[in-house]
Amino acid sequence: MMNESKLLSSNGIVKASALCLLMSAFSVNTTFALPEPTGSMVVTQIGKTVTGVVKDAFGPVAGANVVVKGTTNGTMTDMNGEFKLSEVPAGATLSISYIGFKTQEIVVGNQTSFDITLVEDSETLQEVVVVGYGSSVKKDLTTAVTSVSSKDFLAGAVNDPMQMVDGKVAGVVVNSVAAADPNTSGSIQVRGASSLKAGNSPLIVIDGMPGGDLRNLAQSDIESITVLKDGSAAAIYGSRGANGVILVTTKQGKAGKTTITYDGYVEHDFVASKPDVLDADTYLDKVTGAVDYGHRTNWYDELINKNNFGHNHNISLSGGSETTIFRMSANFKGKEGLDIASNRKEYGLRGNFKHTTLEGLLEVGGNFSYRIADEDYTDYASFKQAVQLNPTFSIDEMDVFKGNGYSFNPIKNLTEQENGAKQEYSTIDLNLKLNILENLNTELKLGRQGHNKKQSQYKFKTHRDCINGNYNGYAFLKQEAWQDWTLEWLGNYSFKINDVHDFKIMGGYSYQQFDYEWFSASNRDFPSDAFLYNYIQGGDYEKVNGRLGMESHKEEEKTIAFLGRINYNWNDVFLFTGSLRHEGNSKFGEDHKWGLFPAASAAWRVSKLPVFENSSAVDDLKLRFSYGVTGRSGFDRYTAQAIYHGFGQYYSDTYGQFIMGYGPNNNPNYDLAWEKQISYNLGIDYTLFNSRLSGSFDAFIREGRDVIGEYPVPLPPYLHEKIYANVGTTTSKGFEFQVNWDAIQTKDFSYSTNLNLAYTKSKLKSFSNEKYQLGYIEGDGFPSPGNPGSAQRLEDGIEIGSFYGFRYAGVDDAGNILIWEKGEKGGATKLGSDGDEQDKVYLEGTGVPKWELSWGNTFRYKNFDLSLFFRGRFRYKVMNQYEMYYGLQVIAADNKLSSAYEENAHIKGSKVICDYFLQNGNYLRLDNITLGWTPKVNTKWISNLRVYGTLKNVFTLTKYSGVDPTTVTTTGLWPGIGGMEVYPTARNLTFGVQITY
Repeated sequence: MMNESKLLSSNGIVKASALCLLMSAFSVNTTFALPEPTGSMVVTQIGKTVTGVVKDAFGPVAGANVVVKGTTNGTMTDMNGEFKLSEVPAGATLSISYIGFKTQEIVVGNQTSFDITLVEDSETLQEVVVVGYGSSVKKDLTTAVTSVSSKDFLAGAVNDPMQMVDGKVAGVVVNSVAAADPNTSGSIQVRGASSLKAGNSPLIVIDGMPGGDLRNLAQSDIESITVLKDGSAAAIYGSRGANGVILVTTKQGKAGKTTITYDGYVEHDFVASKPDVLDADTYLDKVTGAVDYGHRTNWYDELINKNNFGHNHNISLSGGSETTIFRMSANFKGKEGLDIASNRKEYGLRGNFKHTTLEGLLEVGGNFSYRIADEDYTDYASFKQAVQLNPTFSIDEMDVFKGNGYSFNPIKNLTEQENGAKQEYSTIDLNLKLNILENLNTELKLGRQGHNKKQSQYKFKTHRDCINGNYNGYAFLKQEAWQDWTLEWLGNYSFKINDVHDFKIMGGYSYQQFDYEWFSASNRDFPSDAFLYNYIQGGDYEKVNGRLGMESHKEEEKTIAFLGRINYNWNDVFLFTGSLRHEGNSKFGEDHKWGLFPAASAAWRVSKLPVFENSSAVDDLKLRFSYGVTGRSGFDRYTAQAIYHGFGQYYSDTYGQFIMGYGPNNNPNYDLAWEKQISYNLGIDYTLFNSRLSGSFDAFIREGRDVIGEYPVPLPPYLHEKIYANVGTTTSKGFEFQVNWDAIQTKDFSYSTNLNLAYTKSKLKSFSNEKYQLGYIEGDGFPSPGNPGSAQRLEDGIEIGSFYGFRYAGVDDAGNILIWEKGEKGGATKLGSDGDEQDKVYLEGTGVPKWELSWGNTFRYKNFDLSLFFRGRFRYKVMNQYEMYYGLQVIAADNKLSSAYEENAHIKGSKVICDYFLQNGNYLRLDNITLGWTPKVNTKWISNLRVYGTLKNVFTLTKYSGVDPTTVTTTGLWPGIGGMEVYPTARNLTFGVQITY
């Protein structure tokens, strides 16, 4: 009989129809090898032939095990739930089993035909969730952990795997502001931003390897994505866990028949929304000083690749026996961007295996992956230029742009250069596990992750930079290499006392080394464009004495940690988890390289109270609380140490040559330590009405301490004006709510829905202490020409993402913007151009959405399924730069948005950073609609077939007047600034097929 545990995925019981069809590839007459019987078991192969059908409440069950008890005579049900078994003695007992159902035993007697209905076994329907350095049954979790399995991923084409769970995990924000650019990845943020200089992105762990790269993964190879959200869950990763941890588990082989699976799709992008720019005739009619150059050019449309095409192909081979399982896959992915320049091609291999030997004493396993990506880049500045450029220019014209630093031909900007990179990703790890006793094991992992990038760029002599700079061609090459080594040694011990007290203990050692180096070279003034960047020594520019044209750099970082965890379960009522990580990192000051990261969490299974004992409504109800200390160390290496650096070459009259000058490059801080984050989490997990309704509620508080900032210091005694120091404090508060409801379940039709809701509020509590003082930090200034300053500020006690500027008070008779003096509405007014710092105030709203919402719906009718996924962000503002720069009439002879002569027609003067341009960013989007068909195919060659179509970004409900609210970054320290270098928003159509033998 096939071992049921081998069919358990890392994230729970696989009961999907896809697996059922896959397993049904065994013919009804198949008799497969089983372990030899032991003890009193007797192999009997004399008897009659029996047949039957195995069903559950909804229909036939494919892949159920049917075995003559005590023998090796067995088979599996086909896709119709039918089985046929020969040579069955009359006195034999049939054992029928399937994952998630109670095993049934039936005495054969005189019967030859059986109709068997399986009953769900609620005790085995327990999802297994990957956690740091181990796994846990979901019902026993004491921390805020959310796992999304592959069957629940969003369908359709994606650039990186996190787009498949965008909106699926409450409290996790995935910002994909340029989803149609194949070379970009979304930014990820868990429970808000809290750091100034040490990063706000979570730690990525792939198959147990910390520091993984998501772009080294094919979406078809991923089994589950798990997010460790609270400090107690993430503390086991120490100084890198403060921003949350993303655990990615790839698919593994399973014991049984070798299966071959093909998963592929084709895709196409359409422009979903674009700026409403004046056409040529309207431009000439309305814009003062407009000059007609005789052409009619829609610059924005000329940048669009209307015939873009993408395709993805993944083929995998998996299987194994009771002692060895394996899986191998190959992937090719091609994607043309929505613009005329960008393109990407990827080729990848991935494999894993696990072998058990020495009677189960030793397990040997490993993973490997290799991936190459060829990338062609675009320049978002071309889309900015397309909005403002005179629409009567010719797309072939170059001379009219010469010498103008702000105007250029956006088409030529892309076509008159080659700009791209080749990226190479590789991972290999080996795992040895020694099962010393049934309850004692030790495991050793050794792994290496590599990433090489060769960036190349060549600007032809007809490119705008070469024309403006008066040189013939420009070449640039940069070679980067990342290499990470990992060594981890873990031990696990478990024991029970009186079958009531259940203990699990884990201890271990972790070592990681990160190496990074790069080399670059550039030159210009080439005799010909023919060699591109492949003959960089051919340029004349860098041959002048005193010029170099090359740079190189190398750095490394090491992390060493001792870690431990204990899990205690008292009678499945009270659960406790405690962990401690003692970690050292080479980045920190001499006396602050080591730190402690403790965590504790507890849970009480309220459903075990007598009041719920006979309840038909409450299956499981659990109250939990957690506390954890995590760290953050994502700032530049060597910041704490004294750095000497070259400061250019100088000609020496004494030596008659150029000499490089060196000097101190920073103010070292030998007391620099990692940022600490103290996290508290109160949560409730519930499963109700025979598992039809389930979900969780979490409320959290995070306090950031010793936040690293850059502070001004006096000259002397310091050599430089600023120093990095641990001074600031931050706080984040919020709650998350998740609910899953299987609303309708019948034989032919089912409907399930899920809702995720998250509220987050983050602020900077303090910047300064007695030694280091800093009043506030200004955000990045707006672009030239006419840079009006910054629109955001960070200050003590102020929410992150707060806008700072003037309050709009209308316009004067000449159409110039007026502001309220000192920001007091109803008081005196003055011209915005005369405003000063005393007139600026914090404006209403922040760039961080207070509320994040997603709502998923899945309908199934017979072999068809339909899913609709909605996503929205609410209660936040966006500073609309498009309106501020292109929605006003003031800049003569440049094109405008139509709003300059419609809703903004009353403004005749120059732009001013004020709340007139601060707009509501709220939106609700039907983000994904997928229709699938899984027909029953009566052939032994195909056990599972599914075809589907997906439309992404179906429609968006919003009052934001910019291109699209999703193109605005809502993560990090400066969210909510609607920039102008915006890549087009796409509506994506995907057709896919999945076939399994």
